[in-house]
Amino acid sequence: MKKLKLIFLFNPLTEWIDTTHLMRLYLHDESNKQGKVEGTSDSAKQIAKFVRDYEINMEDFTPSDIDKYTSFEDFFTRKHKSGSRPIDSPDDASRAVCVADSRVVAYESVSETKELWIKGRDFSMTNLVMDTELGAQYAGAAVASFRLSPQDYHRYHSPVTGKIKLFRSIPGDYYQVDAVALRSDVDILTRNKRQLVVIETEELGEVLFVAIGATDVGSVV
Repeated sequence: MKKLKLIFLFNPLTEWIDTTHLMRLYLHDESNKQGKVEGTSDSAKQIAKFVRDYEINMEDFTPSDIDKYTSFEDFFTRKHKSGSRPIDSPDDASRAVCVADSRVVAYESVSETKELWIKGRDFSMTNLVMDTELGAQYAGAAVASFRLSPQDYHRYHSPVTGKIKLFRSIPGDYYQVDAVALRSDVDILTRNKRQLVVIETEELGEVLFVAIGATDVGSVV
């Protein structure tokens, strides 16, 4: 049902008719409301079924006992147990690592990303970071995408070793970031709320990391 809804919302005919994106704005508002509900103690009742449906191994997390979580939001941002996700080559700072449990896709360039993955008319690094100078700096950069699903651990970590050179928060919406939506003409990644950091590294130069919000994730921190 969710996939059918996305196909209906993000297709050329619907996008042509709904030039004001009213339906997507409606979904954005509903997402914000749902986020508030999931912060209440009553929402904790959802956790047991969610763990069963998605076959989540709670032994990877702390606390492992689902009764210790005060709300679904508390569970959604649960912590990994130390050692449950070992870092590859922790002493080799020339290697980047995954930032979270996620589906990972890597591209050699931004232009390849646009051809194979992101179809939005206005997607560019400048629009993504809302900064002409910073966008130009990364216009030809390689890109790694880490897409989280609902069952995933929703915290993220630095992909590289270095020092934070710049932090910026960019306001926006909470549209769906499913692959169907990303292949539409709606520029999801440049419309959703996001936060970015530029990390200065000795081995890899300056690395840009952008965290992008999505439907049912009512905040990016």
